[in-house]
Amino acid sequence: MRFKSNAAISLASIAGVLASSPAIQAQGTHTKWGEIAPWVIMVDPEVGNGCYMENTFEDGTTVQVGFVPDRNGGFFAAYNAAWTNVEDGAIGTVEFDFEKSLFRGEYVGVAKDDKFGGYAFFNNPEFIKEFGKRNTVAIKGDKGNALDISLKGTTKAINAVRNCDAEQPK
Repeated sequence: MRFKSNAAISLASIAGVLASSPAIQAQGTHTKWGEIAPWVIMVDPEVGNGCYMENTFEDGTTVQVGFVPDRNGGFFAAYNAAWTNVEDGAIGTVEFDFEKSLFRGEYVGVAKDDKFGGYAFFNNPEFIKEFGKRNTVAIKGDKGNALDISLKGTTKAINAVRNCDAEQPK
């Protein structure tokens, strides 16, 4: 799978990643490492103590972005209870428009309990660089679900996620 953009982003195989997705595991297994407002930094022991940042926006959408050390990559996940048209396990396309950079790739749908959304794994650092340096991103899934989110505080939060990862046992 590939993210397509002006800087192509390769996605690693999603098979096997879903079972260890921080977005899918019960939050009870995750521990809070810190907070860089408006993002909370968490540790997920199920993916090699990978750290991620999480923020819930005004519309109820929860976004998670982080690293998966035992897969040499990272992930982006977004959930909203209103996105009931998402099918669990369905593969679709997601687009990230950072104004100056556009990324497209595959996601896997999640529909568990009151979580509806998707998860995309990436292994190219250009995606996370764009996420950290832009002010906003427009995200659109092929099911018609879309959101525009502020990226305020993401540079500091990404640095905190990296620091969190550096502190974890290998």
